[in-house]
Amino acid sequence: MVNDTFKILENMMDVASFRQKILSSNIANADTPGYKARDISFQSELSKVMNGSKGGYDVYETVPSMISRDGNTVSVDSEMTKVAENQLTFNSAALLLTMKFRMIKDVAKAGGQ
Repeated sequence: MVNDTFKILENMMDVASFRQKILSSNIANADTPGYKARDISFQSELSKVMNGSKGGYDVYETVPSMISRDGNTVSVDSEMTKVAENQLTFNSAALLLTMKFRMIKDVAKAGGQ
């Protein structure tokens, strides 16, 4: 049970970290003519990783709400919202992981007394 929890949290942080790179790239290319915004499905990718998939992530072009005249599909507002959501996911997993380590440490201390 403990190992499963650690693995889930580790995988959540890995997928969120990869997604952060994609979202950051979108924002960095907001003014690049013809750039197409990309993303991954966090839930789908986490599920694949948890089921033992060792392949890469499935990155897709997002459906734009509006395309600029130069063909760029990045909406900075939308990307910033995704970044905030993704950061919350990563931070939550990190906090839970920290709490698990503290619990184990406390149990080990109590067992030694």
